[in-house]
Amino acid sequence: MEQFKLSSTFVHLRDGGDAERVELTPAFWRQSSSGKKKHDRIVGIFEFKSASDLHSSMQEMHPEGDEVIYLVAGSIDLILDEPDGERIVSLQAGEAAIVPRGVWHRLVMREPGELLFVNSRTGMQGRKASPNKPLQPIARKTRSG
Repeated sequence: MEQFKLSSTFVHLRDGGDAERVELTPAFWRQSSSGKKKHDRIVGIFEFKSASDLHSSMQEMHPEGDEVIYLVAGSIDLILDEPDGERIVSLQAGEAAIVPRGVWHRLVMREPGELLFVNSRTGMQGRKASPNKPLQPIARKTRSG
């Protein structure tokens, strides 16, 4: 067994319980979102240093399963496209969110950092964001203790 960096080698979690390494290449992004290669669940870390590193002007949607986003460092806004408008879920380091399957969403950087994600790339779709929808911020819960 060898160690590896989750930012350059993702992990494919198969439905049967096996886990295999997936080298992060330009071909991976094309094949995994085109449906040419099935990935039941992918786990990876993505580093973002500038707004252009995230898909702030593009929405994506995962029809085959929910997506888990855990913010390791930095700060982002997870923007969900809902019938009444876009809803903002602000995440800071150490916080996570679950994007339900079939919900269009995008990420906007507030502070550079890195995030860990778990999602199904099977059937994943992308489209340009709708800039004219009203935004609805989610109230942050205060932490007690």
